[in-house]
Amino acid sequence: MEKKKILILGGTFHMVNVVETAKRIGYYTIVTDNMAGSPAKKIADQSYDVSTADIQKLAEIGRKEQIDGVFTAFDDVNTWHAVVLCKTLQLPFYATPAQLDITSHKDRFKDYCRTFGVPVIEEYECDPARDTTLPTVEFPVIVKPVDSYASKGITVCYSEEELTKGVQKAVGESRLGKVMLERFVDSDIGVQAFYTARDGHLVLTAVTDRFTHQQSKEHPPLPVAMLFPSQHQQQYMEEVDSKVRAMIRGMGIKNGLVFIQTLYEDGKIYVYEMGFRFSGEQHYHIIHKQTGVHLLEMMLDFSIGEDTAKHPIEYFDHAPMLYPSANLPILLEPGTITEIHGLDAVKAMPEVISCVINRSLGQVIERTGSYSQMFGRFNVLASSQQHLLETIEKIYATLDIRSEEGSDMIMARFQQAKMNAS
Repeated sequence: MEKKKILILGGTFHMVNVVETAKRIGYYTIVTDNMAGSPAKKIADQSYDVSTADIQKLAEIGRKEQIDGVFTAFDDVNTWHAVVLCKTLQLPFYATPAQLDITSHKDRFKDYCRTFGVPVIEEYECDPARDTTLPTVEFPVIVKPVDSYASKGITVCYSEEELTKGVQKAVGESRLGKVMLERFVDSDIGVQAFYTARDGHLVLTAVTDRFTHQQSKEHPPLPVAMLFPSQHQQQYMEEVDSKVRAMIRGMGIKNGLVFIQTLYEDGKIYVYEMGFRFSGEQHYHIIHKQTGVHLLEMMLDFSIGEDTAKHPIEYFDHAPMLYPSANLPILLEPGTITEIHGLDAVKAMPEVISCVINRSLGQVIERTGSYSQMFGRFNVLASSQQHLLETIEKIYATLDIRSEEGSDMIMARFQQAKMNAS
């Protein structure tokens, strides 16, 4: 029987596992982006050096190759491209333009939250396109482009001068030229919730504590560890879960993966962002170990119109976690990566079930305050909480990344004291 063909948008390191998984379950993979030799292309059955934004050319490729589906996973931009391409080729896609219009614009999402009583952070009116006068605020505040991702264009401001520069920076990173201005929650912990929709069934797949590090006062906090299950899981389920479910259903979402990011301050949970796609943590590896359901396989099947009933995620509601788990991002200080030691040893640890490595020898890390400073992420699963914490320490002790000056480039390490303090 001829294999069904999937056109995969984007060939980054994150997409390597997508291609591997699609091939493993019997699909023919075609990867496209405008980067010759991008990582996922090297293992795909076929590839094209065509931008994911060139819908006309991609549609021509789709018709020529007689593809059965389109797939993308980890970024908002390619998700938008996939929606348009699938509409052009009359192929299934899990999201609609109306749904993405809410989930990929922070201001619209926040308004939607309020409609369903979902708790959010208070904000200040700020529209640089209409009014060059900035609002009177109580510092510190955080300025964000309404339509960016991966922490791009975000600044924490402590003075009028910093606020002016922060707004200019955010406007520059926004395709719409719009910004959001909020009270800055000075907390290094948040709660992140993962939902899965399959054929109208909506389940809370996991809740995690997201520990962060703020490298300088103006930069937004970035993750250093995500621990499953969350110590605040019960509180989230009692106070926020039902409202978020109502909101997701209100959007008309029937299939796909959703993640909800929140801040935790003084015993309260505030929702600030939603993603309607796979998250960069690739948490589906952890969910597979916990439930036996492989969410990536499920969405690959969905992309070509296959019945997804063989992925019964609806039996695993309310975030079941048999084994303590973690996603461990490695953030880097600025500099040139000159030495990497211990990476293979970390990958070989039985507790490390998957990883994505974004950086390599010779690459220059710049201080951006965004996810571009991330070396990679490791998904870890252990037999107990103590075993998990010991494994995290073992990873830190094994992985050594050095700059040309010989200095340690790992910016921050998760500390158990943070977990106890939360």
